[in-house]
Amino acid sequence: MKKHLLIILLPFLFLQLSQAEELTDSLSKNLAEQDSIVQKEPKTSKLFNLDVLLRAGLNANNLGNDDSKMNANLDEARILIGGDYNDQLSYKVRFRLNRSFAPTSQDNGSAALDFAFMKYKFGKDNKWSVTLGKQSAVVGSYEFENNPIYEYKFTDYVDRILNLFVVGGMLSYEVNPNHSLNLQVYNTSNHSFERLLADNSLSATDLEASKAPLGAYFTWIGAFADNKFNTKWSYNISQFAKDNTNHAVSLANKYKTDRQMIYLDLLYSFYAVDHALIGSNVINDFYARTGGARTLAKDIVYKSAVLRFDQFLADKWEIALKGGIETAGSNVDDELGNDFRTNYTYFAALQHKPFLTKDLRFYLGYMGNTVTFKDVVNIENQQFNRLSLGAYFTIPVL
Repeated sequence: MKKHLLIILLPFLFLQLSQAEELTDSLSKNLAEQDSIVQKEPKTSKLFNLDVLLRAGLNANNLGNDDSKMNANLDEARILIGGDYNDQLSYKVRFRLNRSFAPTSQDNGSAALDFAFMKYKFGKDNKWSVTLGKQSAVVGSYEFENNPIYEYKFTDYVDRILNLFVVGGMLSYEVNPNHSLNLQVYNTSNHSFERLLADNSLSATDLEASKAPLGAYFTWIGAFADNKFNTKWSYNISQFAKDNTNHAVSLANKYKTDRQMIYLDLLYSFYAVDHALIGSNVINDFYARTGGARTLAKDIVYKSAVLRFDQFLADKWEIALKGGIETAGSNVDDELGNDFRTNYTYFAALQHKPFLTKDLRFYLGYMGNTVTFKDVVNIENQQFNRLSLGAYFTIPVL
């Protein structure tokens, strides 16, 4: 009887075991899919990172001059926030604690806000990306791209000529892991035409504000020799005043190993209308003696060459050297001509890095710049120098 009952129940048991196996497979598949979804969600440390960038020192300015003075100074204080939502979507925000938060007249940003943007990657293998918001100009300059606390003294090109942080959009394509092409469209200036004239007591004369005060960068970023040699070459076209178009070419080149870094930036800018104002100020000062109105100068050419060299002397000691030469000239003023103003920027620093894995350095450095003018300009040459003892630190808060 038992034998017959077992024979009757055997098919039923096989059916139940088969259904149980299918249920187990289904549950396993669902769990795997859920795990895959969860893995696309980033960890908290990737979603929110917070760094504080600080540089402070005891400075002795203009040594040997009547206006020499010594003071402690907070040179840089910036907060950087960023993160990756997943492998396609990321964001970054950085602002300066020692700059004005008042909104700018053209783009409603502020001088305190370096950038606030989101970046979205798409397409096959995420080779395409779009960046929207206030962002760094994708200009060929490793001086600008360098961490700002590393640069004890900026050239005029970075500090006064360029619009460094622009509101706009950028489309990028990664040709391969070593090369990318970038198109960035942005507001030429953070302030409006009218605001720039008012702030600098300038007359518009025959100039009018552009109806589309926009610019565009076309930039190639490359890497060679196992990423030791890098290039960032850009062409820029922009308009600030109606019917007057600016052009610029910037060729940045860098070589870097574990113990040394050297970059060379070569830069040429033609300003149909000089909203950078360096050349305009010289021309206005020159012609002010004849009672001429202060205006935006036309057809101003800026040329720059910047060289920096960093070298570890030992595991915890390194030197940083930098020199730059920049000229401003006019293509239309025969009396002043080319290169009527020359600016020399330089620094030399001995740096001590106590921790190999931390971006902390103590430094002793000499930095300054010298501005000279052609004799015909009849403006006294200008000199600034500083001896500084301090420290800088990129603090990984979170």
